[in-house]
Amino acid sequence: MAQTSTIASTVVVVTVIAIAAFVAIGLYRARHGTARETGYRVLAERSADSAHAVADELKGVRDELGEVRQRLAALEKLLSQIG
Repeated sequence: MAQTSTIASTVVVVTVIAIAAFVAIGLYRARHGTARETGYRVLAERSADSAHAVADELKGVRDELGEVRQRLAALEKLLSQIG
């Protein structure tokens, strides 16, 4: 009878330790998952800001290219009238 109670006690202790370990691992994963999610959110916001900055810069370049084309057309017209 003593051996049975010792085995039963050992099984109960191992079961409690295993449950506590699974709960601890779950909490650890949840905390670090939240931290990673926050990091990804910050990265996505920075990426969106960079994309907007690039789009604004591209618009400026397109406007400037349009001006250059107009000036070049005027210059070609002037050269064709001269030559």
